[in-house]
Amino acid sequence: MCGYALLAWSYWRATQFQPNRRRLAWFLAILYAITDEYHQSFVTGRFPSAVDVLVYDNLGALLSLWITHLTIKQKRPAQPAPDRY
Repeated sequence: MCGYALLAWSYWRATQFQPNRRRLAWFLAILYAITDEYHQSFVTGRFPSAVDVLVYDNLGALLSLWITHLTIKQKRPAQPAPDRY
């Protein structure tokens, strides 16, 4: 979980935390998780697991992106209300 949290965060950081690139970071992390499970099917003593991708890897990626989003949102200065006159 932690590995995919860091991977998703790194992908998003590579785009300088652009809000519209958050889904791309998540998608790339999940794509890597899928290829890692495929790789495990060839390793003796290991087996691929869809649950691993859908639950643990996905949860790690989503949590890191969500926490980073909240942190960035809190650090941004409040936007002044537009004048209505």
